[in-house]
Amino acid sequence: MKKIISFLGLARVYLNYCLKLTSCNYYPARIWIESSSRCNLKCRFCVNKDLPSDMKGDMDFNLFKKIIDEISGKVYDINLFHRGEPLLNRDIVSMVSYAASRGIKTRIHTNATLLDKDLSRKLILAGLDLISFSFDGYTKEEYEKNRAGAKFNENLGRIIEFLEVKKELNSKKPYSIIQVIGQKEKFSRSETGRQRKIFLKNFKKLPLNKIVARIPHNWGGLFKLNRPDKKRRVSDKKSLCTFPWYSLTVFYDGRVFLCPQDFEGKICLGDLNNERINEIFNGKIIKKMRDTLKSGKVESIIPCKDCDRIKRRTFLKIPLEYLGIFIKDHLRI
Repeated sequence: MKKIISFLGLARVYLNYCLKLTSCNYYPARIWIESSSRCNLKCRFCVNKDLPSDMKGDMDFNLFKKIIDEISGKVYDINLFHRGEPLLNRDIVSMVSYAASRGIKTRIHTNATLLDKDLSRKLILAGLDLISFSFDGYTKEEYEKNRAGAKFNENLGRIIEFLEVKKELNSKKPYSIIQVIGQKEKFSRSETGRQRKIFLKNFKKLPLNKIVARIPHNWGGLFKLNRPDKKRRVSDKKSLCTFPWYSLTVFYDGRVFLCPQDFEGKICLGDLNNERINEIFNGKIIKKMRDTLKSGKVESIIPCKDCDRIKRRTFLKIPLEYLGIFIKDHLRI
């Protein structure tokens, strides 16, 4: 029954998107709630390292509870991350636990540098539904080049330890993913495949559910991509972005933005310190954004005009590289 309800909710979002409706009489299916905008690494494909210090902080737990209390029973899941490293927030376990107690699925994307056995156990027992480890490189050389400040062997060990704890607890959750982002200018596809096979041997008999390779995105034009296979991945035609009909992004201070690609916070829709999610999701600002986007005037919106996501190849109007994950995420109960 839960899967049917989830599918119907997703279908409603998709229908509103296809019809390009300005008013959406529902809550967003997914919300990015930024537990922390701080980060302890300076990664090659991330612009967090250029974020001013006055834009870095952690979400207050009372504000988080206020958000969760409103969206309980209305939102499918929340991403407890955005621009920073979520484990830097000292309340992260409590956040997972509180959301779980209100029936909301939680997801964390982490660089794993702060994980230890105790924190791993606490996150699993708190009811975390999905964890993805950002691990950009199958080899020590590639990984440490991409993730300045991290050590390949140490971090690999932390991920293995997390999976060992998950196995010891005999827990199916969290669904565990290793995500690799990289550019292909150095190795051939066969060489990358060979490195991947060697890397995967580290997780033999461990409950790793999936490993995915992603191409980096340009953060609304803030990051310049240099890919030899760009033409194969990108179309000259721009698609209508799904985010304004599907989700919201909440910064650590409670301000709400149009999408997670708006890294610098150019399009503020409201503030959850004194507003509600449903008011913002159907407020004047987002309705104007939907009108502008559906009329094809994307060039008038920063950062949308430079975003590479709307140029990526699509199927059913959804970027191909995310379509399968998009559907599975919403049907995984």
